[in-house]
Amino acid sequence: MFSKCNISDPCAVHLDFDLWEITGRWVSPDGMPAVTVYRNTSRKRGGIRLCLTYNNPQVVCDCTVYCVFGQYYIDLYGRIGIAYDREREMLLLSSFGEYVRAQE
Repeated sequence: MFSKCNISDPCAVHLDFDLWEITGRWVSPDGMPAVTVYRNTSRKRGGIRLCLTYNNPQVVCDCTVYCVFGQYYIDLYGRIGIAYDREREMLLLSSFGEYVRAQE
C-alpha cells in the first residue's frame, strides 16, 4: 500500500487529491480490469464507489472508497491503495498498477 509522504517527497502529490477528480471510467494499458469511479446517489450523504469490471461483464466488484488519515483505499479482500497523478492524468491502484482515463 502507499505510504504517507512528506511535502518534499514527489509521491506526496499522488496522495493529495479530491475524490471528485477521479470520477469517471479508467482503463489499464496492461490489461487489468476496467475501473469506474462514481458518486453513490442512492445514500443520503452519498460517497464515492469504485467498480472493477473484469473481461466478463457479469463479474463486477463494487466497493466503497474509504479515507483513513488522508489515504484512500478500497477493501477488496485486503486493502488496495488509491493514488492519483494530476500531471500525467493517471490513477494508481496498489495491486493493479496504473490506469488512464478512458476516451468517450
